[in-house]
Amino acid sequence: MDSNKLPPRNKLPPPYQHTVALFGKSIEFRNFIGKKILNDDRVFVQMSKTFVVETNDSFKIINTPDFFDEECLYPDQMAIDFMALSHPGLGLVILAIESENSQEEEVDAQIRKLKDTFGEQITTHLVIMLPENSSLESIYHLKQSFNIWCANPNLPSECKKWCSERQRFRYNFKNYSEDVVIRRKTDLEKIRYDGIPLYPLKRAGSNPMTPSTSQQTRAEPEEPDASAPPAQEAAPEHYNGISAWEQQDNMFNIVMLGLTGTGKSASANTILAAGNSKKHFLSKSSSLPVTTQCEEKIVKRLCGTQVRVVDTPDFLNDQLNISQGQVEECKRYCQPGRCVVLLVLQLSRFTDGEIGILEKLEKKLDWKIRESTIVLLTHKEDLEGGLDEYINAHDGLKSIVDMCGKRVHLFNNTSHDTKQVTELIKKIPNYENIFPKFTEKQCCVC
Repeated sequence: MDSNKLPPRNKLPPPYQHTVALFGKSIEFRNFIGKKILNDDRVFVQMSKTFVVETNDSFKIINTPDFFDEECLYPDQMAIDFMALSHPGLGLVILAIESENSQEEEVDAQIRKLKDTFGEQITTHLVIMLPENSSLESIYHLKQSFNIWCANPNLPSECKKWCSERQRFRYNFKNYSEDVVIRRKTDLEKIRYDGIPLYPLKRAGSNPMTPSTSQQTRAEPEEPDASAPPAQEAAPEHYNGISAWEQQDNMFNIVMLGLTGTGKSASANTILAAGNSKKHFLSKSSSLPVTTQCEEKIVKRLCGTQVRVVDTPDFLNDQLNISQGQVEECKRYCQPGRCVVLLVLQLSRFTDGEIGILEKLEKKLDWKIRESTIVLLTHKEDLEGGLDEYINAHDGLKSIVDMCGKRVHLFNNTSHDTKQVTELIKKIPNYENIFPKFTEKQCCVC
């Protein structure tokens, strides 16, 4: 590669741990490269289909799943997790190419996928890695643009030299916001250090939001082999199976969905207040969006159950340009049996834009949310007459309510009466099991 295209030299004080990412279709070859860089055969021993991170004093190696799998179930979530694991930046990106995966079109497509996902400049930190003593004619054309290495015993020193001569690659956050990545980084660190499980895996042939019964946790360090020679580096830290979608979260989620200005944030605050929570979402009367990304607040004791209330942006507002990363974040909270969706509509302001809203949200979230949805009408104080009479007089609204199993509720968000939240909970499917300590006498602070 032309040295004039390289980022300026960045001298960093030792000790400094360089972050190296391993991409490629072959798990075996990626594992082999990781062992070589860390100079330790005890690492990368499993054929894991999730992210695996191994470290020593000099390197942090992120071994990725098959990032180029066209049948990948959660490509955006995988990208967010990778950015979170490598935040704030990368020293080296290795694309591992074996002979069976070396067709020119396939390699070009892999490089293009990396550029489209993480930005054009990622190629300034890219090295194509071939098997030891390998000569692959099919990718000869890439020598004009990229460094091509062979996996050899000098990899640790070559990687150190490469990383020390370049600034770390930093993401442009064009496709995924930095706030989402940083929050995800915090979540993954909780898994790493506290063993806190998060979200389920969608497995082939199964419901995409059905929690997985198998969980991978952080692997314990292996006992050293007494007959093995001493390692040149400190013993690596093992960090296996931290993939977000392979984890199960037992917290019940209340997810607010709806258009701008319907009262999603105000309704979420009504629920928080009923749970005696001091936290609240920013809410004000405005035709302009107040919520522009997914936000969550935890209620420790809402009728005896720990609940997460999730406020969301208007996913159907084209002017907001909501990233796919935000959609993926919302999907994580939507677990059948572990969530209720509140489709928030403003009473007396049912617009043409809300006709078909349920189907549009289901398409956006790739899940039939109607089975876990309650239609929440705000501005109860404006209702004149009975609710059934009002719904029957508005065909569009009646259609939505019918599709949601006739589950509908009214909120007056200016009222401090927690009974309206108590009544809402009673309309959640299977609420007796979700809120086993529920008692109307104790209202919602139980």
